[in-house]
Amino acid sequence: MASLGIGIIGTGRIAHQHLRSLKDFAPGRVVSVMDVLQDRAEAVAAEFGIPNIDTSVEGLLQRPEVGAVIVSTPPVAHHGPVMAALEAGKHVLCEKPFSLNLDEAKEMTAKAEAVGRHLAVCSARFRCSKAAQEAYQRVQTGELGTVYHIRSSSFRQRGRPGLDFWPDAPWFLDKSKAGGGTLMDLGVYQIDQMMWYLGYPKVKSVTATTFHGVGKSAPEGVTYDVEDHANVMIVTEGGASAFLEIGWSTNMSGASGLFIWGDKAGLKFDPLTMISEPLEENKLTETALLGDEEKGPGPYGDVTQQFVRAVVEGREPWTPAREALVVTQIMDAAYRSAESGGSVELF
Repeated sequence: MASLGIGIIGTGRIAHQHLRSLKDFAPGRVVSVMDVLQDRAEAVAAEFGIPNIDTSVEGLLQRPEVGAVIVSTPPVAHHGPVMAALEAGKHVLCEKPFSLNLDEAKEMTAKAEAVGRHLAVCSARFRCSKAAQEAYQRVQTGELGTVYHIRSSSFRQRGRPGLDFWPDAPWFLDKSKAGGGTLMDLGVYQIDQMMWYLGYPKVKSVTATTFHGVGKSAPEGVTYDVEDHANVMIVTEGGASAFLEIGWSTNMSGASGLFIWGDKAGLKFDPLTMISEPLEENKLTETALLGDEEKGPGPYGDVTQQFVRAVVEGREPWTPAREALVVTQIMDAAYRSAESGGSVELF
């Protein structure tokens, strides 16, 4: 298999996850890193044995050995590096959320299509588990029949970045920098996963509510104006629906879960179980599909490895820009719905 040269733009915490994935991964080799904080880039290069450090995005993109770029800057700074990398003819894996600005998401998507390069987004992470892959295959083969509803509930008790952990990253709590709270930070994963199971149909309407104010307040001088909890109802053109409940600070336990309803069978996760037609009157059959191994990565590894393999093999990576744009449109509509108190019609 060919090897893909990779440049990393932004060397903060999330970049370390990509670098660990690529450290002993033959199809991909990191050839250069770049960060606005030079000392951080130097430390990362030394830690992972990366041969080059660039002081600008342009310098990194000029390297002929760089065939793809991973943009792991904070979300407010995705647009510039992504557009520059695509213009330079590089494939791109962009961290989530794709963009805080719907117009910028449209621009990045259009640019990728215009230059014929892959642009994928890391909201694909939840597609990578064995359980997610197994569930997708069951949906694709028609074992569930028509999938008409999906519900994803995900709750942390106290898990606000910048407050409950990572105190050096208070930007997560600032809407002007993060775009939102738990929905923007975590909801992108669940929305992408649910829409993936539904086949990414056209979204007809979005209805949402948000809540702020669970747990201790932020320290003096720290802006904390994003939501702790969000509910989002998505209705698609064909009538199928998806419902998201998500919170990164909640007074609850045991309420998380992912469920898929089909007219022939249903699926529930942790452990992945199929619920199907009864063998006995009025009693459905529950069949365990996976055991302890379901938490592991899918057949193409984690999202970083999956992206590299797809590019090397000439396939489209998971969560291409056109799908990430749909997720961005849903989140934009969700925040508008929560603010207005009504549904947002998308067509």
